[in-house]
Amino acid sequence: MSWRVLRWWLLGAVAYLVFLGATLPARYLADRAMRQLPGLELNGVTGSVFSGAAADVRWQGTSLGGMAWRFDWLAPLSASFGYRVHLQGESQELATRMDMGMGHRLYLRGVDGRLPVATVMAWLPLPPRALAGSLTLHLDQLSFKEGSLRSAQGEVDLDEAVLSWPATATLGSFRMLLIPAADGVDAEVSDVASPLRLNAKLSLSSGGAYHLAGTLAAKDPGDSATRSLLAGLGNPDSTGQYPFDFKGQW
Repeated sequence: MSWRVLRWWLLGAVAYLVFLGATLPARYLADRAMRQLPGLELNGVTGSVFSGAAADVRWQGTSLGGMAWRFDWLAPLSASFGYRVHLQGESQELATRMDMGMGHRLYLRGVDGRLPVATVMAWLPLPPRALAGSLTLHLDQLSFKEGSLRSAQGEVDLDEAVLSWPATATLGSFRMLLIPAADGVDAEVSDVASPLRLNAKLSLSSGGAYHLAGTLAAKDPGDSATRSLLAGLGNPDSTGQYPFDFKGQW
């Protein structure tokens, strides 16, 4: 086959794939994403796999607003199926690039935005609505496989946190730095603007096992409200700090 014939054959094949993608409904893409992230629900899906939208996005039953996506034409160069995704709601906004790679892996790259704490309450050992505040995300990458978090890198800030259980207290702001580990994710957690002094380390394996350990203390020894809140953790050590160590399965 001559190069001229081959060139036209390839051009025709590309044109056919573009036509197929433009006519393939967005529901196909939505169903694939929900299979890889079981906690995700996409409702009111319209458009095609190249450019579409979902009127209502839910994570673990919590509504995040609407979402729109468009195909990234540079994605095939990295052997992936990539999209630019924008999520918008009343109190949240999130932008990222989503790649569906080989081996049932899903990657979120350049994640930037703001979400209410309610979106992660299902993962916290607290009653519903026991913690209020917002999360600011600046993540280089999140990697999922078969619905499980496998890797993460970046920064998450908890801002203006207020606790309503077991007592009402203003907690302030904290920062978590995420670092990829050999088998999952490691994180360092510290206070930013809070009546609490927090230093903690978290490890999360690809199988969902977690280990959280660190210390808490009142920044101001004369802050009776904060000291009363910390008293629920037991007795402080010789330095006045409250050590904690939790292990379990996420």
